[in-house]
Amino acid sequence: MKTFLSRAPKFGLFFAVAFLALQATPVAAADSGSGTYVSTINKKTISTTFKDVYAFRYVDSGKEVTMVLLTNSPMDKKAMTAALRKKPKLSTIETFGNYLDGMEKATLKIDQNAITYLHFYSPPNYNKNVIGNNKSDVKVNTAKRVEGSFSWSIDETSKGGEAHKFDLRFATDLADVGRPVEW
Repeated sequence: MKTFLSRAPKFGLFFAVAFLALQATPVAAADSGSGTYVSTINKKTISTTFKDVYAFRYVDSGKEVTMVLLTNSPMDKKAMTAALRKKPKLSTIETFGNYLDGMEKATLKIDQNAITYLHFYSPPNYNKNVIGNNKSDVKVNTAKRVEGSFSWSIDETSKGGEAHKFDLRFATDLADVGRPVEW
């Protein structure tokens, strides 16, 4: 007579093999974009939390540049990619027509493996550009994926000036926009 206990070693071996097989299965890396921007201007505090990320490549003076967009709201990435495929120009990328209307966004420019430029826009008309003097770490910048972080701060409120602080993190696959996007 076979009992449950007499079958237990076979089931245990089956589950052990299945568990090990699952451990060896590669898992797609998750996309994430997060971070904050906080500033004090004229004793008024502005704060933004970034929640979504989109990235692509474009060509500037014959060199490939990675562009990473972080926004405070979800982006329509399929529509953005379709727009870039239809009209592969940087002007399409920077404005995205109405795809990013009303969203606060940070745009990071990555030359090779270093972040060289950040532009922050908060509707209706607040802009902040940051070049140099930042702490950035680009962990991955391959043909298909980009991952890294960017932080920068300045506090001149003691002198009657402004304070700004960026702390951004991103990890995403690059959008497949077809032929290279042009400057």
